[in-house]
Amino acid sequence: MNAIGQFAVPLVVIAFIMYRRTKRSIGFQKLSVRRMKVRLGFFAFAALMLLLLALKHPVMLIGYAAGVIGGLVLARYAERHFVTERRHGELFFRTHIGIESTVLALFLGRIVYRFIEVAMMGDFGANMPQDPVMMTKDPITGGIVFVIISYYFAYYLFVIRSATTLNSEAADSPDAADSLPPGSTGSST
Repeated sequence: MNAIGQFAVPLVVIAFIMYRRTKRSIGFQKLSVRRMKVRLGFFAFAALMLLLLALKHPVMLIGYAAGVIGGLVLARYAERHFVTERRHGELFFRTHIGIESTVLALFLGRIVYRFIEVAMMGDFGANMPQDPVMMTKDPITGGIVFVIISYYFAYYLFVIRSATTLNSEAADSPDAADSLPPGSTGSST
């Protein structure tokens, strides 16, 4: 029974997080600069902590660097497909569903892989003490985490810049606040 609880609780939590993230990724969502700034702070803190932990295992920096490059490529592609819409004076935006799906699939795939890996250890792994910083010793997991961190960090910075530009344009032209056509892009590309 203990083994079931050991896997069931994390799986339920992960499933709930994935549901919320997927729900937020589909369709237009209200653009909240404050919320994005809080998330940027969280991602910066997480990246800093992981980089400090990597000082003990420098090989992790290779995975982190690959993850940062991958995340920046995804963010650049997402920027090209960034779409905004004004509704009743408030700005809404839509992310590219393919990019969000890719980031979610990477994250979920690595978690599922890790659960399978632990389950395959069977009784052999049950007698071994678990290392709480195991993720900081695995370059693949670290790389995937940095794909997520760098993607969201770069994309949120872009969305914040775009929101500032769009809001200043709307302030200059009060009649244009509600006349921004649906599907208008915030990017200049």
